Amino acid sequence: MRVGDWRQRRPQELAVVAAFAVLLGVVVIRHEPWRDELQAWLLARDSGSLLDLWRNSRYEGHPLLWHVLLMPLTRWIGHPAAMQVLHWGIAVAAAATLICWAPFPLAVRAAVAFSYFPLFEYGAVSRNYALTVLGLWLAVAALARGRPVAAALASVLAANTSPMGVVLQAAFGAAIVMLCRSGRQKALAAVVLTAGVTAAAWQLVPAPDYEHARPWVWSWDAARALWVARGHARALLPVQHASLHFWESSPLFPLAADWQEAPRGLGRAVGVLAVAVGLVAWLLRRSPAALAMWLLGVASLLAFAYVKFPGAARHHGFLWVLLVATVWLAVARGEARARPAAWILLPTLAAGVVGGMTAAWFDLRHPFSGARCAAERIRVAELVHLPVVGGVDYASSGVAAYHPAARLYYPARGQWGSFIIWDFKRLYQDQLTPARAVAEGGRAVGDGRGFVVLLNSPLAEPETVGCRQVAQCTPTIVADESQLVYLCRTPAAAGDGRGE
Repeated sequence: MRVGDWRQRRPQELAVVAAFAVLLGVVVIRHEPWRDELQAWLLARDSGSLLDLWRNSRYEGHPLLWHVLLMPLTRWIGHPAAMQVLHWGIAVAAAATLICWAPFPLAVRAAVAFSYFPLFEYGAVSRNYALTVLGLWLAVAALARGRPVAAALASVLAANTSPMGVVLQAAFGAAIVMLCRSGRQKALAAVVLTAGVTAAAWQLVPAPDYEHARPWVWSWDAARALWVARGHARALLPVQHASLHFWESSPLFPLAADWQEAPRGLGRAVGVLAVAVGLVAWLLRRSPAALAMWLLGVASLLAFAYVKFPGAARHHGFLWVLLVATVWLAVARGEARARPAAWILLPTLAAGVVGGMTAAWFDLRHPFSGARCAAERIRVAELVHLPVVGGVDYASSGVAAYHPAARLYYPARGQWGSFIIWDFKRLYQDQLTPARAVAEGGRAVGDGRGFVVLLNSPLAEPETVGCRQVAQCTPTIVADESQLVYLCRTPAAAGDGRGE
């Protein structure tokens, strides 16, 4: 498709962008951010400087660009809704890039935009991955227009927003270098890519006591192979269960109920991946750069998932992003035909649109997380003057983004805070029963006024530990982010009517 000035875009393209922006906006308004979304907000809000942000984020495993963008919003606006608006803008920009520049028929471009990953995983959910997708789309668009240095800059943007952007740098970098038209251009692109990836890799170096740091796995592990193959096959056919807990589900690739079923599930997932890799490779056979990008990208994603980090749908979805990007590049350069490309994309786009609409429907009808609701219930119950104990740190931390005090007491760490520090110290959380969390929280914060406790599972006999339930935010799409709000009393507070 010939790319002209923005003012010359066909009205149909702008109408599709507008429709995407409106639908995504409606979903975002109804979406309650969960802990991973609010963790980035809390890190940006409660880090006093960029140096503090770097220190605090060494337990995150992500480059810092997204957090840096959030920092001024936390100072100027102070409400997580600002993060959602920013993310909405980034997701719409990514969709507009694809709809206006990709060389597919408009119906195919619309199907890509309204698929599960652009609409929900990288659209409604406010994470750094939308910036990665935007960077990769811009890189492909620049490559298709014969601008490899600009593509290198866009690719570096992707690398500095998420680890998945780093993983795909070998694939995108190879295509960029292959399409350089001169030695000077090749050298400049190589310098940009090397500097950008080095900066991103430096930001990814974890703290020595990072809880989620995983060892490299070089031996065969059948369970790990099944998880990796299933996840990436599901990314190519992202249909969700039509139920409250649709997230991370798949009727096509269910988790094996027992190991007798596992070989069959592994074979089905590997079969889908093999067919997809083979068909796309055949389509790209006359496009050396796109073929190299596809094969290197698939190898990088699967190797990273197996050897280092098995991941979840948001990570596996970059195989879907890679698929669209490579076909886009080949068709735009006239090295692959649009009609066969559309037929090869048809199954994944049909599944993606169904998955996207399913996710949007349930997110519109049900709360994704109970964090925002719990903070509101505490306010309505006039309990904001009381200290709050996050009995289950990962489930309750999001409440700190909305509560006026901005901090919770975490018994798992034995200290006040907002964002979770994923170090070995917090592993004590695994030993905390709800009753024990109440007891330890009460000893730390009880001052005669009583205190609020947040849990994601009920206290068996709340009255025996001096508590009563005052609110609940259940059920939620993220099952372990339901919130049960208890008002508890220390012995000194018996008979005190405050906070009732």
